[in-house]
Amino acid sequence: MMTTSPAALPLVRLARSMAKAYAAVFFSHSPRIGIWFAILTLWTPRAALGGLTGLLAAMLWARLLRLQSRGRLHLVNGLLCGLVIGAHHSIDGAYFLWILLAALLSTLLAHWLTGLFWKTARLPLLSLPFVLSCWTVFLAWQVNAPSALPVGALANDAFFTTWPWLDQFFVALGWLLLIPYPLAGALVFVGILAASRYLAFLAVAGYSVGTLALYLLGGKEATPIAFNFSLTAMALGGFFAVPSRASFLVALAGSVLAGWMALATEVLLHPLHLPLLTMPFLMAAYLMLGSLGARLATRQPTLVLENPVSPEINLERARMAEARGGAADSVPLQPPFHGEWRITQGFDGPHTHKPPWQHALDFDIAEGERNHHGNGAAQEDYFCFGAPVLAPLAAQVVRLCDDLADAQPGEVDTANNWGNFVLLRSGGVHVLLAHLKRGSLKVRLGEWVSAGQVVAACGSSGRSPVPHLHLQAQQDDQLGSPTRTFHLSNVLVRTNNQSREFRLFFRPGPGEVLSAALCEERLAAAVRPSRERTLAYELRKAGGDSRRVTLRAKLTLLGQTRLESSSGASAAYEETAAVLGFYDRNARRDPLLDLWLLAIGLTPYSAVADHWSDRPPARLLPLPIGQKLLCALLQPLGASCRSEYRRKWDEPNGAWLQEGTHALRLAFGFAWQCRTRAWIAPGLGVRRLQLESSDTHWEAELQITE
Repeated sequence: MMTTSPAALPLVRLARSMAKAYAAVFFSHSPRIGIWFAILTLWTPRAALGGLTGLLAAMLWARLLRLQSRGRLHLVNGLLCGLVIGAHHSIDGAYFLWILLAALLSTLLAHWLTGLFWKTARLPLLSLPFVLSCWTVFLAWQVNAPSALPVGALANDAFFTTWPWLDQFFVALGWLLLIPYPLAGALVFVGILAASRYLAFLAVAGYSVGTLALYLLGGKEATPIAFNFSLTAMALGGFFAVPSRASFLVALAGSVLAGWMALATEVLLHPLHLPLLTMPFLMAAYLMLGSLGARLATRQPTLVLENPVSPEINLERARMAEARGGAADSVPLQPPFHGEWRITQGFDGPHTHKPPWQHALDFDIAEGERNHHGNGAAQEDYFCFGAPVLAPLAAQVVRLCDDLADAQPGEVDTANNWGNFVLLRSGGVHVLLAHLKRGSLKVRLGEWVSAGQVVAACGSSGRSPVPHLHLQAQQDDQLGSPTRTFHLSNVLVRTNNQSREFRLFFRPGPGEVLSAALCEERLAAAVRPSRERTLAYELRKAGGDSRRVTLRAKLTLLGQTRLESSSGASAAYEETAAVLGFYDRNARRDPLLDLWLLAIGLTPYSAVADHWSDRPPARLLPLPIGQKLLCALLQPLGASCRSEYRRKWDEPNGAWLQEGTHALRLAFGFAWQCRTRAWIAPGLGVRRLQLESSDTHWEAELQITE
């Protein structure tokens, strides 16, 4: 494996940053795609030189002014300024001066407006600094700019295909990089296609809908500005949103809106002799993202504004988040009790859980089918009466009641439906615990409580014919407020065969028995990655040589914890008191890391958790080449596999044996499956890993920890 000398590392980082700036023009993060786009700009040498000058100038200004880095946004805007000014100006002394000044202005605007846009409207700034900077330059040119070249100097009527519409589409894509030629635009499209097939599809769809809308609205030649329609569809349909039917419709609507904005803005800018540049795209994107982001509830399309990546990765993250964390608008709560409790009434229950209070759960304690001693004539006969009630989240006590008498079994207090209660607030979430035992509250009004803290005891006050605990999340702090959907997190569910299934999120139904998943510290310490040690494994493939591969935890500059292999492959992970979960695998290949993620990717810390499931991405699987091609054909946005895990104590090896079955079903008759095993030894760690399928076998043995 080739290594980079320490002296060359700054140059490598500089080159990667520059390449990523070129790639970001079309919403890609790949340095290779960026290099491809940079090479294509050479089609117009003046533009290529200007773009490179603007990019380097933006870097220089940010360093000289000691501006805090906000990613690559100032670099992308400086690059675009250089491309446009360089393409429209002859190469002389003024050429470089104009680009330097435009890069300075765009860098200042990018660093100032990025935070302002995000804090006030939670919107990405995009290419607004580029537009404002170029307009400023063009206005100055109108005073005296004898060396400025007309836009028409770049036009080329040569055809690349036999379909004029397709040629116009390629030319439109090329205009953004100031290479408005059919062949150059076709190669730009190849780069977009290599970065993301879905972004390429959105580029075509957005262009088609936008140009049609512009034509129907009475517009004229759209080719020089039609890249705005593609950019709008790419941004709204896949980059800033999880791909779905809803996001696709939003993308098409945004492209139509961009066409309308192009017509209206042209009327305003024409007297000033200013080009539209990317303003139609910006107006449509700001309107759509701002309006969708202001929704009170999380609904389709799901926006990805904080850390957008490719549509394929956005969808992969959404699938895993849904499998692990439930619906995005569901409030996660911990079980508000110790031990195992039974659900007596679930969501939309037949008795009292009706709209607008349908999102609620009732609990009691049962032994077999009975929930009480004797004939159940007294409150104390019921197993749950007087049992501790815990805070299901860290919150502040905002309302409470503790002086109502507990009703005798069979009786109800309809004048005080909720009985004794405590109402907790955390941010915009309100959680009610009701039917509490009289005089059992252990908290005061205004007090802050931690999750799992005892707040009261279970009783039978209010509308409670038998002792039980009522739990609901609601919209505000008023009794009787409409409820909100919620789920229980990190629970063990008792199945029919009496085994315990771990659920990261769970919305139980009547009769189901559950408990909180408690941490076994020996298990957690053995599997938890540590930044203080490096794990060295001997990795072997059946029929091949072995090699040494290391894994080490690291903390990124953004505060994300990642497990990184010696090859540079990595995956992020998060840990709670109950579970360790990995996600966000980067693109670099590494069979050991993939084996680790398949075998350990979701590991509960409860030693009594017998089985659980997960939905890791299919790209972790060591698929044969034929299956990979089939997967790419049938699942162009990526696929996930169904993983089922079981764990038991392996006495001969003195370790927990965690076994996983990973099945990928692409279509009827097309399936692939493999099995993983991980031996987790207390005091040592993940000692051995295995993966077996019909056509491959991998094994990794822990050698040393450094």
